[in-house]
Amino acid sequence: MRKVVLSLIIAAFFSTFTQAQNIPSSAEKRITLLTRVMATELQLNEAEYIKLRALNRERILKSDEIAAMYSDNPAILASKLKEVETDFDKKFTALLNPVQLAAYKTYQETTDSKLTALQEDKTETKKPNSSAASKK
Repeated sequence: MRKVVLSLIIAAFFSTFTQAQNIPSSAEKRITLLTRVMATELQLNEAEYIKLRALNRERILKSDEIAAMYSDNPAILASKLKEVETDFDKKFTALLNPVQLAAYKTYQETTDSKLTALQEDKTETKKPNSSAASKK
């Protein structure tokens, strides 16, 4: 009987704790997806995965907060987001062994080039629409 009561108390505590964090499900999904992809690419073990998830949670929540606060000032927004990324990189690279560190550098370069290509595609896609709109 004591075990059942204790189990219920622990379950209630954790459900209350989870609700108190008040993390949007979209942020939680991004955290999970990003962590899984990175863990696979870098061949992380379970302990490293858990540490990475905590760092990604911190990074994504801070980034979302900064984006909301400085949405009207792109210069400050970019500066603050760069600070978050620098802090993440410093903490995360301290956890990696040399092989994982090399894989992380490659992952960063690949991801940056993909993001740049996506951004260029969006810009090119918008240009014809905006010029067609100005002709009307």
